[in-house]
Amino acid sequence: MTEPEDPSIFQIAFSLIASFCGIQTKENMARDEAYIEKKGIKVYVIIGFFLVFCILLTLFGIVQLVLHFAL
Repeated sequence: MTEPEDPSIFQIAFSLIASFCGIQTKENMARDEAYIEKKGIKVYVIIGFFLVFCILLTLFGIVQLVLHFAL
């Protein structure tokens, strides 16, 4: 039986975005779990923090834009 290849950075990012939204597929969850068992959770944590930072920065920008045009 061949070992599945590791997910790319983009696959990890899309997997985290899907899990943030609650729409993660079982196949992706199994792939992620196998990768975490093999190499650890560090990559997922780093990318997760980066994605949360990007989401917060985007929300801050939208709020600032709305406040600018509202006043």
